[in-house]
Amino acid sequence: MKTLRSVMAMTMVAALLLGTASPAAAVAVTITSGAPRSPMVLGQVYAIHTVEATGGTEPYRLSVSAGSLPPGMLVVGNSLGGSPTTAGTYTLTLRMTDAAGQFAERTATIEVREPTVEITSGAPRSPMVLGQVYAIHTVEATGGTEPYRLSVSAGSLPPGMLLVGNSLGGSPTTAGTYPATLRMTDKNGFFGEQDVTIVVAEAATPTPTPTATPTVPSPTPTGPSATPTGPSATPTAPTATPTPVDPTSTPSASPPAPVPSPSKTSGAWLPVTGSNSTLVLLSLGVLAFSIGGILLVVTVNRRRRFSTPE
Repeated sequence: MKTLRSVMAMTMVAALLLGTASPAAAVAVTITSGAPRSPMVLGQVYAIHTVEATGGTEPYRLSVSAGSLPPGMLVVGNSLGGSPTTAGTYTLTLRMTDAAGQFAERTATIEVREPTVEITSGAPRSPMVLGQVYAIHTVEATGGTEPYRLSVSAGSLPPGMLLVGNSLGGSPTTAGTYPATLRMTDKNGFFGEQDVTIVVAEAATPTPTPTATPTVPSPTPTGPSATPTGPSATPTAPTATPTPVDPTSTPSASPPAPVPSPSKTSGAWLPVTGSNSTLVLLSLGVLAFSIGGILLVVTVNRRRRFSTPE
């Protein structure tokens, strides 16, 4: 009985002690991760940003207790991410709550900017030559969201040039100066522009090089003379001298009829008159016989002169 009373007394003392003791103080929750990335570019997709905390009882739960994320951004578990769709500045409060209901908060500001699309490739080749085919010139850009689309927003390309995808090329067909504005537009409709001027020149006409006039040497015939020398057309016969014993003087031989100068024929150099060569040969034969006769008469008379005494 005494033992029972002792146990009950001790139980009552323990209860009194527990009842009067103060509860344990809760451990504060602290967010240890950094703020979300800022600024962001409109339309670009961002990696998930995870929010971390210590000091409380896991698991933790992330929420936005004030303000709002940019449109296109959202909270998934203890992370946030996405692709902002509206430019602007967004201020919000992130809250991390532990299993015991304890929480910590952090204010963040996210700025969403419109992208600055910039054409990074050079200008097309200029001047171009009329009628020549040129390699494709590809236009490149950065700062926006791919894919990009190339267009001409002002002016025009030379006739014969055209756009194919994000490139231009072709063969210009009309000479002149053509100012144009190239525009590269990204996936979300943002664009950058580049002013260009393409000059198309006519093909140069080559100047002919003067050629020296060759000097043709005067022909010097190395063969027979152009006019062959033949027998004299009209031979002069010696004059007969009368002797004293012969009262009859020997009359001088009449000169033969003039013979036409022989004409030159192609091929052999034969004196030919007219087209009948036989007649010509016969005439020459008669002429030769006459001259021979005259010479014979002269010779006989001379012999008589010297042989007959005075």
